[in-house]
Amino acid sequence: MTLEINDLKYLFENLNDGCVLAFYRQGILGSIIPFFTRESKGEKAPNHCGIVYEVKKTTSLCKFKLSEQGFHGGQYREIKILKYKDIYYTTDEYFLKQKEIKMFQVKMTEEQINLGIIDAIKQIGKKYGYTKLILGAEFIERILPIEWQRKLFWFFNKSEKLRVCSTHVQFNLIHCGIDLPKNTFYSPLEITKLKIYS
Repeated sequence: MTLEINDLKYLFENLNDGCVLAFYRQGILGSIIPFFTRESKGEKAPNHCGIVYEVKKTTSLCKFKLSEQGFHGGQYREIKILKYKDIYYTTDEYFLKQKEIKMFQVKMTEEQINLGIIDAIKQIGKKYGYTKLILGAEFIERILPIEWQRKLFWFFNKSEKLRVCSTHVQFNLIHCGIDLPKNTFYSPLEITKLKIYS
């Protein structure tokens, strides 16, 4: 199943700087991240997340930059959602593969937005943090006390250089001045449950 036109309409009409997007994709690729990270059993979990900046809109176009950390490295890429009469569409290949995209609003000042954009640009081309993905695995959570998990995560994450998608959103928000802990691993599902959304 591909992304519904109504989902694109909602994004077109409501997207703002600082919005967090969660991506839900079916199939084997869509289940890799939920398998390795802490997800509630039976709960629908996103396989990827990113954060939006530089939103610009006209009556027929909504374009923005998506800051994300994927297997191919950090990206800050332009995406367009277009409107023709009552039809909303995109030509972005990644968006077209999604079953669903959910949006979470973060209220930001202009200064916070600028800080987020600077961090997003600095992450372009940075390698993916596979170690952090493993540290977020459910079996690690079961065998290690929480204090040891935090110490390990902090040890591997001191420089913030190697992020996964969820820790990229986490540290980008921290750079914007949003109050989040640095020594905790958030899965994509946990990113969608942060108590910071309006």
